[in-house]
Amino acid sequence: MSLAALPLLRLGRSRQAWLALSGCSGLALASALFQRRHAAVHGADRALDLYASIAVPLLVYALVAAALGHDGLARSGRSLVRLGARPARAAWTTVLVAMLASGLVCGVLGAATAACAHGSGDPPVVRDALETLAFGALAGAAYASYFLVGAALVASFWGRALLLLVDWMLGSTDGIGALLTPRAHLRNLLGGDAPLDTTPWQSLVMLALLAVIFATWSARRAARARL
Repeated sequence: MSLAALPLLRLGRSRQAWLALSGCSGLALASALFQRRHAAVHGADRALDLYASIAVPLLVYALVAAALGHDGLARSGRSLVRLGARPARAAWTTVLVAMLASGLVCGVLGAATAACAHGSGDPPVVRDALETLAFGALAGAAYASYFLVGAALVASFWGRALLLLVDWMLGSTDGIGALLTPRAHLRNLLGGDAPLDTTPWQSLVMLALLAVIFATWSARRAARARL
């Protein structure tokens, strides 16, 4: 918990993170209320499309940047290492804080969006909100670990920015490259087009695998990096 204090404080005190939270939440909920006001039959589907394609990646991008202090993954924990913390523990703590924070925020926002936009043609509102809560939380954690790969490769924001661009380009398609992006699997889970005809259950498993693999790789690389 003492190691987690630094990334948690960064998240709580980051003006950019709060602005991103306000902006992305406002965008998703405004879309949901618009669908509700116009009595869209599949209002939740339409609102969640914007939530998944824009709000989640941009929100997690900002949260990861804040947790890292807008630095690379290895360098974000150098003050802890200088105080005696092991590099591996410092890296893993930052990774887990970023993933948990992203998962919590994206899950709650997804559930609120689904509930606010609920239409007559959507699944029962409680079930829809709970499923979106779970899918959004898993996608948020997977996105965080995905952006942390970029932060482990490049100390500046360019590593994260490059992966955001890759996610938009590949994740918007249904080719084999989309299988490696959180965007395509979240889209599949929320009723959109599936990458390579994967089932929602397969996308659920893939998101979990991507989160574990990306988190493990980025933490290990940061632990071996020279500060």
